[in-house]
Amino acid sequence: MVNSNNILENSDLFDIINKSIKNRIPSSFIRKGDGENIVIGYNRLKEIDYKQYKRIIRIMNIKLKNRSLQQFIIDELFSAFNNCNVLGISKIEQRYNFWAIENNILELLNFDSNQYCDMNFHMDFVKYPRENKIRNEVAREIISNKNLGIISCFNVKDILFHHNSKLVKWIKMPIQNNLFGFGYKITLDFYYNAFSEIKKHNDKIDVWLIGAGIHGKIFCNQIKKNNGIAIDIGSAIDSWKNIYNSRGYLKKIIKNSKFDNNII
Repeated sequence: MVNSNNILENSDLFDIINKSIKNRIPSSFIRKGDGENIVIGYNRLKEIDYKQYKRIIRIMNIKLKNRSLQQFIIDELFSAFNNCNVLGISKIEQRYNFWAIENNILELLNFDSNQYCDMNFHMDFVKYPRENKIRNEVAREIISNKNLGIISCFNVKDILFHHNSKLVKWIKMPIQNNLFGFGYKITLDFYYNAFSEIKKHNDKIDVWLIGAGIHGKIFCNQIKKNNGIAIDIGSAIDSWKNIYNSRGYLKKIIKNSKFDNNII
């Protein structure tokens, strides 16, 4: 059983990330949330039903009838989790809803590294409203003075400029669908094209920053397989475009910012 005592503090995680970047160690640092639990746990754990699985598939721009793509994603997610250097999981106090089955999910994996961190480490990469830089000093160091790759819905080169970093390659993700499933649908060709772009640009990039939902974990793994370094910063990247309505923690930040004297 993995409990909070087995989970690295963010400071220790960021030390590992910095050493990986400095020494050019192929690495993947990813987070496993409730959506991933649902996708890899469906048909394996009784706590997850088709309605829940269908909701995640729709949000992640996947056709419900595209079974081959769904199986590809499930297989690739298992590979990504098993092959990552450090895996972000829920702490004991966070284990409710689909995080309550955290240990059941971990038992499905064959995680080689066996190093865990807080699934919310990405929050240290948030940019606060009316600021141009990330507040957390260590996270800021990670993205500063670098040649960066981005896989996200958003082009964030303006924020990278404020950190003296260059955007070498942006692989654009489609905006996540609403609950009705309207919008662009991801295909296997989309994945293969992205894999090709990763391979093409990897040797020019110090570190990739990924905000792409469940797809992002797969891209992180592909980057590591091609001798690169990838960090799954998830929805934190929304804040780099001053979008604070996509997640509860971002909504809280924008609400509290009205009373925060540290924001100028």
